[in-house]
Amino acid sequence: MSDTETNRALLTEAFAKLEHGDPSAFLPLFDDSITWRVMGSSNWSKVVSGLANVEAELMGPLFASFAGPYRNIPELVLADGGHVVVLAKGHADTVDGKIYANDYCFVFRLAGGKIVEVREYLDTKLADAVLG
Repeated sequence: MSDTETNRALLTEAFAKLEHGDPSAFLPLFDDSITWRVMGSSNWSKVVSGLANVEAELMGPLFASFAGPYRNIPELVLADGGHVVVLAKGHADTVDGKIYANDYCFVFRLAGGKIVEVREYLDTKLADAVLG
C-alpha cells in the first residue's frame, strides 16, 4: 500500500468513528510534536505546537463546551502522499444549549503514520458566536 493509500485509510477510519461521536481513533494518530493551526482571525485562531499543548489549549476547551458527543461527518477525503484533505461537517450541542454546526476543511500532514501538522479552516465567526 502506498503512503497516499495508507494515510487516506488512517484518516478515513478516524473520521468514520468521529462521525458517530467517538474521537478515540484520533489520539493514537497524533505525533508528540504535532502543530495545529486554526486558521483565520477569531478567539479560536492560533498555532499550537506539541501534543500536550494541543490537548490543553485546543481540545480541552473545545470539548468542555460540548454537552454531549461531538460529531464530524466527512464529505470528501483527498490524499496525496503525506497530505490528506478532509471536508467535513461538525455538529454538537453546547453546555449553553446552543447548536454548534460548522463546516471544515482540514489539511493533515502525516509522517510515518502520524499526524504532524493540521491546518483547520472553519467559519470562525460562527465559532466565536457559539463557543465564545
